[in-house]
Amino acid sequence: MADERKTFNKKKKLPAQLSSVGKENESLKKDNNKRAGQSEGKDYSLEDKLPKLKEKRRKKMYRRLVSLLFLFSFAILIVVYFITPLSKVDQVSVSGTKEVTDQAVIDASQIRSGDSLWETFFSRNKIETTIKKQLPQVKSMKLKFNSINSYELVVSEYKTVAYLEKGDEYYNILSNGKIVNESRKVSIGNPPIFVNFKEGKALNKMLEQYQVLNENIHNSISEIEYTPSKTDDYLITLYMNDGNQVVASILSFAEKMVYYPDIVEKIGEEKGVINIEVGIYFMPFESESSKENTESANNKE
Repeated sequence: MADERKTFNKKKKLPAQLSSVGKENESLKKDNNKRAGQSEGKDYSLEDKLPKLKEKRRKKMYRRLVSLLFLFSFAILIVVYFITPLSKVDQVSVSGTKEVTDQAVIDASQIRSGDSLWETFFSRNKIETTIKKQLPQVKSMKLKFNSINSYELVVSEYKTVAYLEKGDEYYNILSNGKIVNESRKVSIGNPPIFVNFKEGKALNKMLEQYQVLNENIHNSISEIEYTPSKTDDYLITLYMNDGNQVVASILSFAEKMVYYPDIVEKIGEEKGVINIEVGIYFMPFESESSKENTESANNKE
């Protein structure tokens, strides 16, 4: 009986072992299938990526080709541009001039039709310096395009505020104290005539003082003569349009000259010398009769 039970137990254990082996086989099959599936997935993803890589390379090459073509075309256009008349100066015009002529500015600039357009543009500071050196009336100059290949010289000037008289010739005195080394036979407009002045401290201070005064006093002055004395290096004598003379010091000229209309009103019709150098006093001119009497008395003696 004992042997039979053992045999029965052995028979019962066999199916359990078989089921275990079966499970292992199924697990191996699943692993194999999974690996096979992964292998197939890898093959599929590579096949899918190859066309995309080819497309990317094609686009990259296309972009490079377009860039090269653009650069090449641009280089050709530049070469063609510099060969054509468009890269050359066609015309030069001037604006803003009153003290000098347009042609004088063009001549001083040394810009000529046919010059290189861009070489001229990049030399604009040098051109401005040349113009200002030759034409002291020019305060500043700006070079700007007037059209595709034409320039306009925009000029700003120093104004003529007086004329320096030398003999029978007149020289422009500018607002910056410079005397233009170009004479004319007559003065133009209402600026006063300066006599015996030269470039320097006295002239600069005189212009500063003169420009402070109002237009009415400007119009009343005919001539200003520089007449320095031992006691005053800035002494001047003014010849007025109403026939009077004024003696003043440049340093206090504007401060005291504002009272000139009131002084004339008090004096009335009488003419003479109004001295405003230190204080203010009036000395009438000697009459013609007294001059004749003095001369005849001197002759008798």
